[in-house]
Amino acid sequence: MSLYVSTRATARLWLVFVLLVPHVIAADHFEVVSVRPTEMAKPIRRHSPGRIAYEGIGVAELIMKAFALPQYQVVWPDWVWGVARDHPAKEKPEGRYFTIDATMAPETTAAEFQLMLQNLLIERFGLAFHRETRQLAQYELSFVAGGPRMALAKAVLEGPLGNLPDDNEDIVSTKHRDTNQLRFGNDQMVVKGDYTVTAIAALFSQWLRHPMVDRTGTREYYALDFTCGWNPYSAPPFEVGMTNRATDSEARMLFSEMEKKLGLKVTLRTVPTQLLVIDRLRHEATGN
Repeated sequence: MSLYVSTRATARLWLVFVLLVPHVIAADHFEVVSVRPTEMAKPIRRHSPGRIAYEGIGVAELIMKAFALPQYQVVWPDWVWGVARDHPAKEKPEGRYFTIDATMAPETTAAEFQLMLQNLLIERFGLAFHRETRQLAQYELSFVAGGPRMALAKAVLEGPLGNLPDDNEDIVSTKHRDTNQLRFGNDQMVVKGDYTVTAIAALFSQWLRHPMVDRTGTREYYALDFTCGWNPYSAPPFEVGMTNRATDSEARMLFSEMEKKLGLKVTLRTVPTQLLVIDRLRHEATGN
């Protein structure tokens, strides 16, 4: 009798396994996906239940979305920000962008969606990677005593923005970014518009020797009107794709101005940081 009961129980478990496995498998892949090259970057990132439609997205942005990582936590291949075209020879590097349309179950979770993007990158772009922990020096942002010295940004208006659809990803952030202005000249840089502290960190990171990281914990948007007496493109002459790194004295001046005008204190720390190291990545996608 015990063998008979065990056999029936096993049969039930096998039936449950057979019924569930298709859903488990489907949870890490898009149901239907199309990847097509396009000539220029575009900001359309439609993401509605059951579907995404990304227009003019780069491979670097796809990787950051797929692994939920900021730029500084990825060890990139040299070409990722620009690829030299074959014709004519020695042409300056150009970005590679793609239009991606994909469908999935409407109840797909954020974690499942990230896994789908990871598998898309593996299968269509040949992504191979590993993770490793390194000691990373970084500038950490915190508020000075008394809090920020920036006014809160005004709430954005409801409704569409330019040519962007209403279901564009993070439309509120996009509307805030639409106010931003960045100017260089006369040995100074001017930053105006609506920024979170995380966005401020990302902005200045590109000109510093170490990444800048937000440690304030706030998600508020602040209205910036910030001028600093340093132009990161002043010398040598500016070329597309090239940026000068701040010297120690320039960095100290920038941090002093940030503390005085924005209420943001900068602390340099070396901390163990897990990095995503890209071992292989193609700059073209395989055919649909």
